[in-house]
Formats: sequence, C-alpha cells, structure tokens
Amino acid sequence: METLYIEPTEFTPKVIFDPENSTFDISGFSRPENVIGFYKPILKWMEDYNDIVLSNNTQFEKSILTVNIKMTYFNSASSKFLLDILLEFMKFLSKGNKVEINWYYEEGDDEILESGEEISDMLGYQFNFIPF
Repeated sequence: METLYIEPTEFTPKVIFDPENSTFDISGFSRPENVIGFYKPILKWMEDYNDIVLSNNTQFEKSILTVNIKMTYFNSASSKFLLDILLEFMKFLSKGNKVEINWYYEEGDDEILESGEEISDMLGYQFNFIPF
C-alpha cells in the first residue's frame, strides 16, 4: 500500500502514514475550513489499510505500529477526527499487534498535553507523553 503524504498548510497538519515502516505521523496545526473534507480521506486510507492488513491477510506478521502525534494546535472539530483515526489503530490491538502512541507537546503547553490525556482516557489506552 502506498504511503499517505499530505503537505501541511497554514490550516492543516502534515500527515505521513508509512505502512512499510509502520510509522504514522500527524504534526502541526489543525483548523481546516472543511474539517470533514480534510480528515475523511485519511480515515478512508486507514480503513483500507486495516482491510488489507487485518481482513485479507490472516497470517500477517505481528508488528509494532508507531503513531506520532505532534500537534501545535487543533480545534474541537479536529480532535473528534484525531480520536476517530486513533480508534482505527486500536483495531490492531485486537489482532495481537502492539500500538505505540507518542503524544508530543511543547514543553509548558498544558492544553495540548491535557487534550492528549483526555483522548488517552477516552480510548482506555496509555500514550507516551513526550515534551519537546
């Protein structure tokens, strides 16, 4: 499956989902004018990736998926889609894979840290919180 790469803009984050290396990065600023239009293709890519890896290949090698979230700002509409994307990654846990979620936050940015803690609590899954 091809890598998903979306260039950042003034209002949208950079997205690099690299299935070959099992790394999935979202970083930057997220306040898209059309939040559904921006995030739906990412969710569709995730659904396709899950179908290919989990549904079609029952003998796949168990692996560690590394998710890196390094947001400087995101609005409430974006947070819902970030949660939806992370829920897609949780499907891999049920198949015996490991998912490592690294939530980066600028040192002193309590708002981004607390948002990550809330999402972690909603998922019932422990993130690695990493200041930078």
